[in-house]
Amino acid sequence: MRFIGIDPGSNTFAVAEVNELGILLSYKEVPTSLIPHYALSLVREIIRVRPLLVALPSGHGLPFYKVNKLTEKEIFLLSLADPKKEGPLRNFLRSSIWLNNAFVIPSVIELDSVPRYRKVNVIDMGTADKVASAFFYRTLYDSFVLVEVGSNFSALIIVVNGKIIDGFGGTIIPGPTSAGFIDGEVAYLLHKYAKITKDVIYSHGNWERGKELIRIIAEWYSAKFDIPIIISGKRKDELDFGKKFEFKFKEAAVGSAYIANAVGGGIYRKYLDMLKSSNTAISYVRLKGWEEIISLIKT
Repeated sequence: MRFIGIDPGSNTFAVAEVNELGILLSYKEVPTSLIPHYALSLVREIIRVRPLLVALPSGHGLPFYKVNKLTEKEIFLLSLADPKKEGPLRNFLRSSIWLNNAFVIPSVIELDSVPRYRKVNVIDMGTADKVASAFFYRTLYDSFVLVEVGSNFSALIIVVNGKIIDGFGGTIIPGPTSAGFIDGEVAYLLHKYAKITKDVIYSHGNWERGKELIRIIAEWYSAKFDIPIIISGKRKDELDFGKKFEFKFKEAAVGSAYIANAVGGGIYRKYLDMLKSSNTAISYVRLKGWEEIISLIKT
């Protein structure tokens, strides 16, 4: 039996293939810039492998939704961007409609193991690829703080006794290029006199501040639960603390393949409880006027 997982990185899409015992059979990376035009070809390559299950790039996630049931509404919920426009994630998901055995996976905010109060007025507690990375390390540790530092975004995932209990995503923690959290007064002025767009929140990162906040949060959780801190990602060496591993693959891609293995009854099925989930990434915002936004999305 073969299982495939895909990590939608900022620079490359990584595709990992494992068997029922979790052994890595193949691995490749494709530049993300090529995905809008190469997506269908990549899907055809996957079909030729004849995998039992495929865990797809999932952005902000949905609780194990089959790709052949995705509509424009679900693609919006996964990307939180206009699904009709071009984009690596949206193009790949639309091309994946030919994969009858493929599904998307949840992000942190949809996990039932995360206390509800931690989700209020938040969307990005860690995207689905960060959950996949945490699933990979769950096969090595029961409890840990995972800090993933990518090319543009950084995130923290806290796992205690095999359950993800908290997370801080790449649009909360300032990253190498992403702005991270935005002061409410700044958001008000931008809304009043300009526009808050994806380009705004994905630019002008304050990485020095981001590194400070990551260390504060990671070390607090590490001390509270007496658990190790694991640092992963392309820019992990820019942090001078925590355990670091040298793999010749992206943990998120292999972790995603492990999730497909678990769902398909493979060796990692014993960890599947980690991924119990419900609702969507936009289910927990309580700000004034949000109900009107939700009603527009639902239509």
